[in-house]
Amino acid sequence: MTKFNIQDRVILDDMVAMFTDEMNKMQDEADLLGNRMIITREYWTHMLTELQEKIDGFTTKKALRQSISQREMTNV
Repeated sequence: MTKFNIQDRVILDDMVAMFTDEMNKMQDEADLLGNRMIITREYWTHMLTELQEKIDGFTTKKALRQSISQREMTNV
C-alpha cells in the first residue's frame, strides 16, 4: 500500500483544519442562538483526533515529521 507523501499530507492537513474551523464556527453560532447541535463539539474533536491518528499511520516518516512540525507552529 502506498503511504501519504508530503503533498498528500499538506492537502489532508488543510482539509482537517478547514473542517475543524467550520465545525467550530457552526458550534459557536449555535451557542449564540441557543440551539443545541445534534453532534457535539466534543464528539467532533474526538473523531478528528481518531482520524488524525489513522492518517498518521498511513504517512511516510518524512511527511509525518513535517506535518507534526507544521501543526506545532500553527498551534503556537
